Amino acid sequence: MAEEPEKKTENVKKEESPKKPLIRWIIIGCIVSIAGAGGFIGWKMLAGKVADEKNIEDKTHGASEKEALKEEKVIYPLEPFIVNLVDESGSGKRYLKAAIELEVGGEPGKKMVEARKTVVKDAVLMLLSSRSFEEINSVEGKQELKQALLTQINQALGENMVLKIYFVEFVVQ
Repeated sequence: MAEEPEKKTENVKKEESPKKPLIRWIIIGCIVSIAGAGGFIGWKMLAGKVADEKNIEDKTHGASEKEALKEEKVIYPLEPFIVNLVDESGSGKRYLKAAIELEVGGEPGKKMVEARKTVVKDAVLMLLSSRSFEEINSVEGKQELKQALLTQINQALGENMVLKIYFVEFVVQ
């Protein structure tokens, strides 16, 4: 009979042994999961703040650049030009009516064009009246005319103040 109580204690010890490691692994797994989730959430919050600060900085920097670009480019309209085209074919007189707008570099460029408006108009008239209908009839001819006008106007101004030239009206008769 004395042997029977010893067996019971052995059975109890054997039954408790497998449960303790299982409980330990469950507790360790929970701790690791909680620590991992906390670290992930903390990392996301920190990364979000850094990204927000960077976005705010980019937006303010981008806005100031956009404002600077808007200020740097000003459209300056010229009065329409009506000129006789060179008549090489002898078919009669041809006329060109062209309204031109100049894109200049900011207010200083606009003021320079206004101050030298007579010189600019003279350069445009001389160049337009030196072209024939055949030279300006195609799209390529108009592009070439734009480039020639840009070069001629900038030479007349003495600086590269004019950035682009736009034809807003172009009629040949």
